[in-house]
Amino acid sequence: MPAQNLPDMERLTSQPSPALIPGTSKSLEALLPFASFFNMLVEFVALLLAGFLSDGLYHWIVYQEPPSELWLLNGVSAATIFVLMQASSAKYSISFILTRTPAQSHLVRDWMITFSIVLAFSFLSQYTIDQSRGAYIVFGILGLSTIFLIRKLTSLVFEKAVRNAQLITRNIVLVGTRAEIQRYYTNERLWEKGIRVAASLTVNPDLTSNPNDKSIPCDLWINHNQLQISLPSLDGVTSYLRQVPVDDIVLALPWANVSAIQNILDKISSLPCAIYLAPDLALDYLKSSIGGQNTLTNALMDPQSGLTGIRIARRPLTPLARLAKRSFDIVAAALGLLFLSPLLVLIAILIRLESPGSPIFFQKRHGFNERPFYIIKFRSMVQDTSTNFTQTRQNDARITKIGAFIRRTNLDELPQLINVLLGSMSLVGPRPHALAHNDAFMTKIAHYANRHHVKPGITGWAQVNGWRGAATEQDQMAARVEHDLQYINNWSFSLDLKILFFTVFSKKAFTNAF
Repeated sequence: MPAQNLPDMERLTSQPSPALIPGTSKSLEALLPFASFFNMLVEFVALLLAGFLSDGLYHWIVYQEPPSELWLLNGVSAATIFVLMQASSAKYSISFILTRTPAQSHLVRDWMITFSIVLAFSFLSQYTIDQSRGAYIVFGILGLSTIFLIRKLTSLVFEKAVRNAQLITRNIVLVGTRAEIQRYYTNERLWEKGIRVAASLTVNPDLTSNPNDKSIPCDLWINHNQLQISLPSLDGVTSYLRQVPVDDIVLALPWANVSAIQNILDKISSLPCAIYLAPDLALDYLKSSIGGQNTLTNALMDPQSGLTGIRIARRPLTPLARLAKRSFDIVAAALGLLFLSPLLVLIAILIRLESPGSPIFFQKRHGFNERPFYIIKFRSMVQDTSTNFTQTRQNDARITKIGAFIRRTNLDELPQLINVLLGSMSLVGPRPHALAHNDAFMTKIAHYANRHHVKPGITGWAQVNGWRGAATEQDQMAARVEHDLQYINNWSFSLDLKILFFTVFSKKAFTNAF
């Protein structure tokens, strides 16, 4: 799309998009780790082939003899080092490839470092005795040429896919004034990066001169159902945006309007998205005053997302981390159900023998991004047909004998392995609270809604630290939320394993269990 034919604001979000079901659609970003891994694999094989060709051609042309046996060692070493260096700085991400960064100095730099390491290793190990220096020189030149060729071909393939609307790297929401949104969309040429504007939220921050006044009128445009809504304030925005498949939110507002930025952040920070602050208009003037240099733009460009701006909130888990966590959940939950099936059947029989009614209990909870789901538990109380929620108390008369045992030992949670397989829960994460608790504490505890930035878990950081059982007081719930947010903000695979271990072997995990 040429710059002179840029769409106006009404057409801003009308880019081609795949079929999406509101509230259930998964971002195409989840597939990008596979594409990035494929890029890495292609480049690894290409460098391996370059090592063979450089050694083979040199020995055949100069000495009329077959290649030495060291080409494989040099090729594998160089390919491994170079690919790892590039991957560590997200240079294989599709978003980065589509940014059309003019400077390719990182390729030359990383290849020179790689080549120097291979040379140093060969010299110190005396492998160079069996291989000529000419072969190394040819490998250095051919290797770098191969890298440039592969990157160019990769870029052309993905650019063509973007032009044909066959590839969407990210779904974003643009929030800001009409003029600032248009300026960001135009300057960043988002359509060339495969970035789809899933929705836009236009506001007039001039209406809020009082920092305490949060009633900012706004107009919301949602792409997938062509919905346009005028809202009197920001209060209802998140409920609409939760129905939109979105990876990132970009705030396109003048930096001087701090109160408007803060008011908007207060409303949208509960969404499980990365949030960027778009470059201020002053940066455009600075860039033009120094001869059109891209230093400022490059410094603010995020290679993982392809977006330009200051990232003020990150996504809790990267696509690769989500893939690893989900893979572990599926394998562990399937094995758990397989090996624990005799115990599950026994518990179900004992529950049914003690009291009438189904041994399985379903209750509606909120999961990732506040999407509703039904949690599965063993019934630990007498059958109750009432729809009113009543908090369980210590020595609660409704708890059966077998129910008291399975609650005390956490065995009542085992059916949630089915929730994990279905994808509504994870093995580890913030425990899903009853809807009554969500309604009671959502507005009373700061960042309570941020618990839904990840999937809820069978066990969590709060539980293994003793924060389980009834939470009737605000300070008790605040302590749980604090531990949940610590887990979300510091997630690692090793932390999940640590929590699973403590769930079984730590006494704190059984504290206040009744």
